[in-house]
Amino acid sequence: MKLNQNLTNFLLAILVSAVVVYFSISVWRLSKQEIKSEGFTGPAKGGGAPDCLTNSQEASDLYQLYASKNSTTEEGSDDLRELTLLLSKISCFKKDLMSPSGIVEATRYQPYSTAHDVEPVAETTARCFAKTIPPRDLDIALDKWNRRGKELVRRLCTSYQLSDSEVKKADMLFRAAIIDISNIAKAQCLKGDVEIAGTKGPRDVSPYSPPELSELREYNGYY
Repeated sequence: MKLNQNLTNFLLAILVSAVVVYFSISVWRLSKQEIKSEGFTGPAKGGGAPDCLTNSQEASDLYQLYASKNSTTEEGSDDLRELTLLLSKISCFKKDLMSPSGIVEATRYQPYSTAHDVEPVAETTARCFAKTIPPRDLDIALDKWNRRGKELVRRLCTSYQLSDSEVKKADMLFRAAIIDISNIAKAQCLKGDVEIAGTKGPRDVSPYSPPELSELREYNGYY
């Protein structure tokens, strides 16, 4: 009788231990899933201003030149907001292009602005990854950022009453930021074969004439 009781207690202890271990493992797995789903690995855009500021020291330093002062004109704050957006796009564009994942992540949060964008920057990033953006399109996008950025920097230097040395520093920082992203974009976007759905294709549209047209004479008649 006593032997049966001991055996019962032993089996009961094993059962309780198994239940405890099962629930402990379940709670641990659930906690790992929650951490991943909540995105605790870090925000795509990063903290602070402009977005992705850790990816462009020049953009961050340029923003700080104005953020530490007060505007003396009505349009100064609006110009600074637009410049901040432009610097965010440059920095996040660099972040996506330098990422080994090859995924449009940081730039997909950047809004489109007709003042300094040819197309949404996320679309430009996607075309870069697919190697389908022509050099001319990339040059146009970079040139528009450069032109609008220079104009904003010039106006902000007046609105925020920067000294002569600070004006030169602002120009230098923006120029350095543009040169940096231009070099990276041309290296990442224009090198490599174009593949769409596994099929290689041309980067630029080229003219084509059917062979049968080569035998035709030049038309000099009236329309």
